[in-house]
Amino acid sequence: MTNWNLQTFFDGNNDGIEYSDFRKSKNLWNEDFYEERLDRLCKLIEEIDSDVFVMEEIENEKILYDISNKLSHNCWYRNKIYNYAAFGKENGNSIGLGVISKYPIENIKFHGLDVRTENEKAPQMRALMEVNMSAGNKNICMYVNHWKSKSGGEEKSEKWRLWQENILAREFSNAFDSDINFATGDFNKDYFDFTRNEHNDFLFNGIGETKTKQVMLYSPWNDVTDEGSYFFRGKWEKIDHFFFAEKNRFSDFKVIKNDKILKSDGTPARYELYNHTGYSDHLPITCRIILDCSERS
Repeated sequence: MTNWNLQTFFDGNNDGIEYSDFRKSKNLWNEDFYEERLDRLCKLIEEIDSDVFVMEEIENEKILYDISNKLSHNCWYRNKIYNYAAFGKENGNSIGLGVISKYPIENIKFHGLDVRTENEKAPQMRALMEVNMSAGNKNICMYVNHWKSKSGGEEKSEKWRLWQENILAREFSNAFDSDINFATGDFNKDYFDFTRNEHNDFLFNGIGETKTKQVMLYSPWNDVTDEGSYFFRGKWEKIDHFFFAEKNRFSDFKVIKNDKILKSDGTPARYELYNHTGYSDHLPITCRIILDCSERS
């Protein structure tokens, strides 16, 4: 499966909720420019060829329909078509979370935050999207995340990411009905900034009814030497993640890097609105989910 923050992927309509740059002029952003960017994205999705493709920063579910329809054009192989999709965002948000899948999506839930115990008003935060899928004879529970950015200061904004960590840990600790549980998304938090034990296992703290619960999760970043998936202020960061409840459920993790999505200096070719070039300021990450652990020695 693949996860990718697509960097402000709006459609060609002006609904009034887009970021201001996308509303300034029809000469800057319109349906033709959207179709051009959509076509470029779909060609890359075809090349990556993941069974499940998770996206952050897309405007609406229409984009998922457009992606799925474009990818199914002249495709006669049913196992190549993304027949299932899920989308969600909080009211008032400009961008949300999307999933396209070749496996059936059975159920979708959203877990929002209503924090009133801090000494300041909570910023607008994206809800955790829970997606239940079936693959083979396995029930899979996937949690899609897009945590609070570091705007306003990394230290000041960290309290809100910790609240989002709490709700993810709570859902992991309550996930009893699925065979495979994992989380993915843009966490806006570097690999080195999470709490880890001496074995590099990640310790996520959650709020229970009577006491704090802690869950131990496993990251494929432990097994690679790649510098990261996001380049900011002159350095690479590992802020796009997969986290698994079981250590032996993943393999073949990598950051996707090719000439199309990289600049000449090897950093992400972010999408530039002024000349409509590039893809995203993030790079995609991908890994293989092991459905049957007995297939591994």
